[in-house]
Amino acid sequence: MPIVLAGLLALGSAGQASALMFNQNHVQNTGYWTSMELTLGEDRYFRASNLSDYPDTGFSVFFVPDDCRPQLELRVDMGRIAARSESVEAEPGAMRVDRLPPHTSDVTLAQERGDSGAYARFQTPELYRLLHEIRVGDVLRLKMDDGEEPWYLGFHLAGASAALDRAAAMCHEAKPQAVEDDRDREPEDFF
Repeated sequence: MPIVLAGLLALGSAGQASALMFNQNHVQNTGYWTSMELTLGEDRYFRASNLSDYPDTGFSVFFVPDDCRPQLELRVDMGRIAARSESVEAEPGAMRVDRLPPHTSDVTLAQERGDSGAYARFQTPELYRLLHEIRVGDVLRLKMDDGEEPWYLGFHLAGASAALDRAAAMCHEAKPQAVEDDRDREPEDFF
């Protein structure tokens, strides 16, 4: 197991809590990718994911109805439930579609109480450029470095464009609507 993944494991320890299980609704498979709505109580998210390339690891783009801004995340199933939530900043990572220039990314490693997954959350300054490349490319490659030995993953992109479009559209449809028409409001009403 790569050292970075071992670091993900160290974020939490096993406990007796049951894993948080989101209900998966409106699931649609497209190529290597799947789009869906996730719900748990009042929480609602939309996701486009490649869950096909690795049996215990998936790369996802999440959309949250508040602003529908995409969020990039790698989930590794650790096989045990975390007793507490923790997160740490990791070494910067990189993402690259095909042979296009790489995108450096800040990476946060996290584990959430009651969940068996360990997460690597990526933030890159050129998010929308990267998403465009994901839509038109063949393979997304990830690199993470723990300071000792880098590790790499590759995710096929066939079906990514349709899954991303669908997840984003479902998010925008679910976005809370303004109670009043903004055109009739004064500028100071927005501050």
